[in-house]
Amino acid sequence: SEAVSSAIGRKNLLEGAVGDLQLSPSSETCFTNLEYLETPIALQLKQVARIMKQRDSLQSTRSAFYVQLGSFDAHGDNSLGGWTGQLLSDTSAALQCFVNDMKTQAIWNDVTIVSSSEFGRTLTSNGQGTDHAWGGNHFLIGGSISGGKIHGTYPDDFSDAGPLNLGRGRLIPTTPWEGIWKGVAEWFGVEPQNMDAVLPNLGAFTENIFGINELYK
Repeated sequence: SEAVSSAIGRKNLLEGAVGDLQLSPSSETCFTNLEYLETPIALQLKQVARIMKQRDSLQSTRSAFYVQLGSFDAHGDNSLGGWTGQLLSDTSAALQCFVNDMKTQAIWNDVTIVSSSEFGRTLTSNGQGTDHAWGGNHFLIGGSISGGKIHGTYPDDFSDAGPLNLGRGRLIPTTPWEGIWKGVAEWFGVEPQNMDAVLPNLGAFTENIFGINELYK
């Protein structure tokens, strides 16, 4: 079909453009040190950096990339000195290499990174770790981000009787995903008349919705 042919053509174009492309010496050293430890998030971010370096050859004026790191579902160990701490350390180190390379390519101001997860963790322990929950914290970083801010509404009652507590520290989120994605979508170039198509649930929320001027410099 036309869709399959287009996908194959795009794959061949990508392979031809990226191939065995090398990043800057400092970036290669940074990522290689992490690859030696076999961190999957580093391998993914390095590949994204390589693709972005060939953006002109790929005739790409804007792109979205998805990388992932699993195994945060730590019912038995959520300590910073244990498995969860190692995953966070791997993520931080890989992001540092990626950010440094974006700066070397002089495109850091054109990059936005958003973390996301399908669920959070309980604030109370199950005896060994934590269990599935709802609300959580995420980060938004980029060269044009107006950083150093905490968006949303911080809960003022963490007790079992708190209005946001569903039990065992499962908190109802105070900020919808649409609250962050609206500003990111505007920065990405989504026109106002198309926002409902991109974020169909946006109209269901009236609080903690952040536009481009609140998230970016």
